[in-house]
Amino acid sequence: MTSRAVYRELATAGLLLASYPFDLLSRHSEPFIPRVGLIHDPVILAHGLGGSRANFLGFSVYLRMIGFSNIGFFEYSRSQSQSIAESAKGLGTLIEEIAPDGGVHLIGHSLGGTISRRYTAMAPKGTVRSLITVGSPYSFSQISPQEIAIFGDEDPIVPPPPTELMPDQMFKQMVVLEDTGHLAILYHPETLRVAASELRRSRE
Repeated sequence: MTSRAVYRELATAGLLLASYPFDLLSRHSEPFIPRVGLIHDPVILAHGLGGSRANFLGFSVYLRMIGFSNIGFFEYSRSQSQSIAESAKGLGTLIEEIAPDGGVHLIGHSLGGTISRRYTAMAPKGTVRSLITVGSPYSFSQISPQEIAIFGDEDPIVPPPPTELMPDQMFKQMVVLEDTGHLAILYHPETLRVAASELRRSRE
């Protein structure tokens, strides 16, 4: 890993740790925050293994700034015994509650992206409007034609798949960011730009 990538990882780790107190405050004030914004499509953010919704604090602020203020968070069980399939069902329950008519946008980091992908694969057509994964584990046998997959080229946990081994429709699009690791990818400007572009393209 390059020194630049190491610096980005350490800086992002510090930022994520600092965001936890703000998350506690936001949970108390959330019932008083209007859920309706300029763009009504629900966006659900799913954190990575060992993380929490606080990891998406900056991301959610950015989405609200560009008009997507109908933001939800999916927090799955940290139990090692809960499978990805069970977590995907839990995500489905949340979607039924906040968007019974479907049309949601899913953005997941690391394991949260894998869970979002699993749900998208089993969801009725039209339920998921867009799927964006960030540094998420994958399988070379998967078919995920809706997915925009973003990876860091210096990610030691989930390295990007070699393009020569990728089958057709493994992803809709893959983006690999230079000098970026597993944590820093979540706040990389290009990650935010790609996500914003896909959300706007596929909005209602």
